[in-house]
Amino acid sequence: ATTPVINRPEVAIIGPNRIVERPVFIDNTSDRVRRALLMNLSISCDHRVVDGWDAASFVQALKKLIEAPSLILAD
Repeated sequence: ATTPVINRPEVAIIGPNRIVERPVFIDNTSDRVRRALLMNLSISCDHRVVDGWDAASFVQALKKLIEAPSLILAD
């Protein structure tokens, strides 16, 4: 993971990390494992301007759009 650095006059920055292939469990009740492509997203923000809840909500919304790009075109 990385820690992106905020430069003046920015108040927030997203740092996408590289995509890696990792083993993940298929569900919580099974011991079955599959391969998946995973990527970490890092965010740094000036908490004098951006509330942590808003930053986390933004990252979750960005995650949803990256996982399903067709949502970008949806109404």
